[in-house]
Amino acid sequence: MNYALLRRGVAAAVAVGLLVTGPAAQAASKPVTVALPKPTGPREIGTVALHLRDSSRADPWIKTHDRRELMVSLWYPTRSPDGHPAAPWLPPRAAEAFYRTNGLSPAAVSLPLTHGREGAPVAGRELPVVLFSPGNGADRSMNTATVEELASRGYMVVTIDHPGDAGEVEFPDGTVTGRVLKPVPVSRLDEKAEEVKVRVADTRFVLNQLKELNKGQNPDAEGRKLPKGLRGAFDLSRVGMFGHSAGGATAAATMLEDRRVKAVLNLDGPALGKVAAKGLTRPYMLMEAEIFDKPIRGQKGFWSRLRGWRLHVKTKGAKHNSYTDLPLVYEQAAPVIGLSKEQLQAVNGTLSAARSVAVTRAYTTAFFDLHLRRKGDLLDKRSSRFPEVRVIAR
Repeated sequence: MNYALLRRGVAAAVAVGLLVTGPAAQAASKPVTVALPKPTGPREIGTVALHLRDSSRADPWIKTHDRRELMVSLWYPTRSPDGHPAAPWLPPRAAEAFYRTNGLSPAAVSLPLTHGREGAPVAGRELPVVLFSPGNGADRSMNTATVEELASRGYMVVTIDHPGDAGEVEFPDGTVTGRVLKPVPVSRLDEKAEEVKVRVADTRFVLNQLKELNKGQNPDAEGRKLPKGLRGAFDLSRVGMFGHSAGGATAAATMLEDRRVKAVLNLDGPALGKVAAKGLTRPYMLMEAEIFDKPIRGQKGFWSRLRGWRLHVKTKGAKHNSYTDLPLVYEQAAPVIGLSKEQLQAVNGTLSAARSVAVTRAYTTAFFDLHLRRKGDLLDKRSSRFPEVRVIAR
């Protein structure tokens, strides 16, 4: 993938195109359709994409946009999925860009459909809200397996693309924007703080738009039809946020700036900018893979500045990508795209994709259940259900 990944203390880009044998060789293999595991919660899932335009800001990265424009998706429980098509993991033109960027053939590897039904009505009112921000170079689809799990358990989940930083963002007119920002090594991570500021502004703008949705307004730039039941569906007094890598940094920085965010889960990301120096007073959890094996400057000090509930865990055998959907894609596509066992483990770690998903889903759900619903005890001590997850600090 063309995503800037922080792994073993070194900034690196893991490019699937460098590991595969190429589309021609793939065509000779039996094609594979990647599948996402079904969420384990009791509810069916609906989803809808929104195009949001922030008239108060110029876009710092996409020069063809005079104002900042975002794509987001809402994921939520529904009682009426029938008659609504399953949403794709990536929309069609973004998927085409994804294939081109990564040297993949759609005839050999089909990207998954999700379990979310497009436009299905919302079931429930005053649902706790969870925001998601992806890593550098990644898209809002990259943690769909975990997002679906939360939605199936009664959360309203809002996933955010950050254009210019994201790998491929498709807008309603069919335009696709790619990544324009460059990765930096861990030794220069402070340079990413300015980019995180843009992400924080994106997130705060999205929160403002959720308030309008909750009033029954339609902030979609094209005024497209919204699912029934959105009015009153958001409990904006119970807002949490999680993110992977730079998305985790975004979540922490957002909570410092915006008191609407009550709890943050960081999936293997650093703390950057003001939050690293000031710390936080509300619940914060770090799920670590290998990103901090060589300490990033300022991270130890940041932990000492956390004055609220805090938890740091590490998953044995996990790589940086283990907390995303990518292990599912790599593992299922490996025979077709020519990944050896050693190459697969270099990207996925030694955990199976199914186990990576199970760990990420369980701990993400437990964190938000505890801090937005005041229930659950998985985080109280080491669990026999997840022996690979070790508590590092509280």
